[in-house]
Amino acid sequence: MMMMMAPKPTPTGTVLPKPFCAACGHDLTGAVNSANCPECGRPLVEVLVRPMFGVNRSALARRYESKTRVFGMPLVAIASGVGEDGKPAHAKGFFALGDIATGVFAFGGLARGVVAFGGAAFGGVTFGGLSIGTFAAFGGGAVALLGSAVGGFAAGIVAAGGGAVGLVAQGGFAIGWLARGASAKGVHAWSGRGAAPDAATQAVFDQYAWLVGPSGAAPQIHYNLLWTVVIAITVAVVALLALALPLLVARSTRDPIAEELNR
Repeated sequence: MMMMMAPKPTPTGTVLPKPFCAACGHDLTGAVNSANCPECGRPLVEVLVRPMFGVNRSALARRYESKTRVFGMPLVAIASGVGEDGKPAHAKGFFALGDIATGVFAFGGLARGVVAFGGAAFGGVTFGGLSIGTFAAFGGGAVALLGSAVGGFAAGIVAAGGGAVGLVAQGGFAIGWLARGASAKGVHAWSGRGAAPDAATQAVFDQYAWLVGPSGAAPQIHYNLLWTVVIAITVAVVALLALALPLLVARSTRDPIAEELNR
């Protein structure tokens, strides 16, 4: 049976890297008279770290979390850089900003939230190079699972873009039950390269003109854009209104140790 090897002790005389605050970067050398970081006030037991040997401290993660919490989640969270484990910093909060961000409103390289902006964005309403949203999506590649998408390539119940696939689709190349574009395929398709559609297709386009724009061979992508923006604004406003009640019960984090020392 193999035995676990104990970690090697630090050699005598080794000079350890200076400790610093993982939240704000403050040098914590000599911070022995307080339970909190003198700069940001976070408890030392949570934020005091030392960089690994050979690791550039400037490359390590920088984090900030507001003391105000909403149902245990920081109102604002910011994170950048990489942790000592080599993984990108992850910001989690109602408003989150970071290389990886998760929150109600999230902004980052990889963003996940009710409203998300990022290189890759996932959530309710999303904006990004790769954008996958539930209700609305904007991006180079945009997918709206239950709503409207606008992008270079777009897929959704309603979709518009250079290439569009959906129940209602408009674009350079469009595939859908109701489709219109330079090249359109579908049950009711109106192609700019073909002859005028049959009477049934014309009637359907007239019926849904409020959604897809006036009848005609040219796709009216700005109509799709308008509806997608309306959905996005609606979801964002609802999310902000949902913040109002939690803020009434929001609290600032307590530090029992610091309170005891200050008595």
